[in-house]
Amino acid sequence: MHCLVVDDETRLTDLVVRYLTESGHTAEGRYDGPSGLTAARDPRLDAVLLDVMLPGMDGVEVCRTLRGEGIDVPVILLTARGAISERVAGLDAGADDYVVKPFAMEELLARLRAISRRRPEHSGRLQVGDLVLDPEQRRA
Repeated sequence: MHCLVVDDETRLTDLVVRYLTESGHTAEGRYDGPSGLTAARDPRLDAVLLDVMLPGMDGVEVCRTLRGEGIDVPVILLTARGAISERVAGLDAGADDYVVKPFAMEELLARLRAISRRRPEHSGRLQVGDLVLDPEQRRA
């Protein structure tokens, strides 16, 4: 699984990236909303771990922007703010899950596994404009 971790707490971001890497995943970190949004547009991503309070653009707006662009990568919001209204706002913006800081790394991994089970396996189909290549069906 290839994950993007976006959090302005650089030590936490680096720690999560290192933990995911040591757990057999690939991961990269960003430290603000705009660079996180740009990186989250990468179609190779399997999940985005996104802090709510980010400089430049908050995580809820990053998530809402991704969904508005049709990008359906799973998003787990991370935040120290755990009020019900804030969780509801994040989920309504398109997040798949919400984790309140501090969290256990094992739980974060379990939540990543859970959201990955909900996504269909990549079919191998490639599409550019109205051209679709389906290697499984051997058709274009």
